Amino acid sequence: MAPGLEGVRSPLPDITFCPTGGIDLEKAKIYLALPNVICVGGSWIVPADAIAAGISGGSKSWHAEAAGLKKAN
Repeated sequence: MAPGLEGVRSPLPDITFCPTGGIDLEKAKIYLALPNVICVGGSWIVPADAIAAGISGGSKSWHAEAAGLKKAN
């Protein structure tokens, strides 16, 4: 999908996107490098096993990884 969003940049330069489907930490970095992607989201931020175990907070490494993502300039 990243190539698709990159492809619409030229004909639609004023539109920005927030991809949410199928995103993981590595894909988030790729999407955030695109000029027309303003943010990313999705359930990858809290792993399914953590949800199933009833873990909803705390200082987990996956929170830190998501918080550490930055939009490329």
